[in-house]
Amino acid sequence: MRRARERFRIGGIALACLLPALTTGCSSGSGGDDSLSALMDAVGHISAKGATGTQVSYLDAARVRSLEKGDSQRFRAVGRAGSPLMTGYRFNAHAYDLDPAMIDTDVTNGYAGHWQGSFDADRVTAKLKAGGFARRTWHGETVWAKDGITFQVAKGEISFGYAGKDLSAVRPAKGKSVADDPDYRALGDCLGDVYRADFGGKNPEEPVRLSATGQLAKSAKQTSGVICALTDGKRTAERAADRLKSVIRRRAPRFDGAKVTVLTGDSPGVKVTVPDRPGDKRAGRLLISDIDLQLALSRL
Repeated sequence: MRRARERFRIGGIALACLLPALTTGCSSGSGGDDSLSALMDAVGHISAKGATGTQVSYLDAARVRSLEKGDSQRFRAVGRAGSPLMTGYRFNAHAYDLDPAMIDTDVTNGYAGHWQGSFDADRVTAKLKAGGFARRTWHGETVWAKDGITFQVAKGEISFGYAGKDLSAVRPAKGKSVADDPDYRALGDCLGDVYRADFGGKNPEEPVRLSATGQLAKSAKQTSGVICALTDGKRTAERAADRLKSVIRRRAPRFDGAKVTVLTGDSPGVKVTVPDRPGDKRAGRLLISDIDLQLALSRL
């Protein structure tokens, strides 16, 4: 039971710079504010207040579809939209013309989320109305609600709340999103060009105050995972790096090829990048099965 609780709490541990910086060290403040990455653009739909203590997940589904042309099975475990609306049994998404293949970008915060993609807003709205969803006004906007599910549908994008949650978690006020939080921006810079990222719940009182696990892919067969974690100071970051290296040595050859970097700058932390093992039939092992490194960071 303890292991299960730890898996949930740290399900998104990570903090890293771009891969080319691995051999020379890196600063968690790299990247600048001039251009938001696709990751930061997506999590800009998540309210910073609503993200407190909860996990935030991001998926570039369009990129995964492109990668799957090289290997249709490899990304099955980590390349699907994780929304409860697509995976739950109480809502028949197909009945409302909502197909995972239409989603290009998916960002989810617990029971609320935001999709961008190729949706036919008029058709989806008509299906919702025909399916018994009632039209309501929420903060001056038209939404559709039924059985604890709320939708806001526009051309090319859909926001939703599930299990009684409204849209507050995914409709932040200007300057109040996760993307406006310096810690999330530091993690975004660290993770780099990921097609998926899972952020753990932020807790400023913990030695690791925020972490994320990301998925990288140079090609369908050349993939790796990256863990980035922001710590409460330089000494904790160095201790975290030592602990990660110890796990890598002790569990050899499970994490062969892993590289650990201590992050400097305004947001100290640690990063570890681990290539998927040769012959692996699926990507995302740091998120799915090999969680020893996340566990090591959770016990600092």
